[in-house]
Amino acid sequence: MLDRELAIAARRTLGIVTSEVMNELGMTEHQLRTRLTAGVLERRHRHVFAVAGAPQTWRQEALAATLALPGAPLGHEASGRILRLFGFRETPHVTLLTTLERHQRLSGVRVRRTCFLPPEHITSTNGIPHTTRARTCIDLATVVGDARLQRVIEDELVAGRLSWDELEEMFRSLAGRGRPGISRARRVLQRIEGDPPTESELERMYLDLLREAGIPLPTMQVTAPWAERQPGRVDAMFVDVKSIVELDGRKFHIRNDSFESDRLRDQLAVFHKYRTSRFTYKQITGDPDHVIRMSRALSEPA
Repeated sequence: MLDRELAIAARRTLGIVTSEVMNELGMTEHQLRTRLTAGVLERRHRHVFAVAGAPQTWRQEALAATLALPGAPLGHEASGRILRLFGFRETPHVTLLTTLERHQRLSGVRVRRTCFLPPEHITSTNGIPHTTRARTCIDLATVVGDARLQRVIEDELVAGRLSWDELEEMFRSLAGRGRPGISRARRVLQRIEGDPPTESELERMYLDLLREAGIPLPTMQVTAPWAERQPGRVDAMFVDVKSIVELDGRKFHIRNDSFESDRLRDQLAVFHKYRTSRFTYKQITGDPDHVIRMSRALSEPA
């Protein structure tokens, strides 16, 4: 009866069972030792066992490792394999990612450590925890070269499995000074981004949209009233109605200092009771109706 319940439990987890599961089934230490001696169970890690005869696969090894070190997901190449990232679909190694304060080692498993691993950077596939696509792509910068990393990221973006916004947010969350791989990730992302339109080109595109829609044109390159005290030059202003438009030619905000400067400019405008909106190159070229609708509202009194 006990062996039958054990087999049912193991069938749900690729033939892997933990000490916790066996305790719930009522298995004693003596019964465990007997089954280990008889070869009915095989020890994989501390508190983690495999039922004899279950197929020994990479996924089984990966699941066993994550069960042996709870809270540590697959990371780097191993996460790349389970996510089927380009070039990592046959990665032989099992790699876990854990926090700096944990120092456990597992036989046959690579354990990498990080100072930042929030819950939102972890997901799971078929019960096996691993880092998200965005986190995996950025982390891979520590273990592969520029060309391979670029191919992986471009493949994910083109296939629609990963968005610019997700990648941008992840990069910024990890872009602390001195963090391994960040310089490579920044370099590759800049290369993927390509050359954005110049400031004058983007202004021309925006003004052309307004003319076609019959919207009054704003004053361009205005020095805001507060500029003498704090950064205040803005791209466009509907002066009479105190509305500001900022134009952003970047596809990808990979510089934290630029991102923070933009946020400061927006906050100052709000503080001085100016309505403000920021339009990206992607919005101007891909969603002009939205830009026109918002600009019309900004050109009119609040």
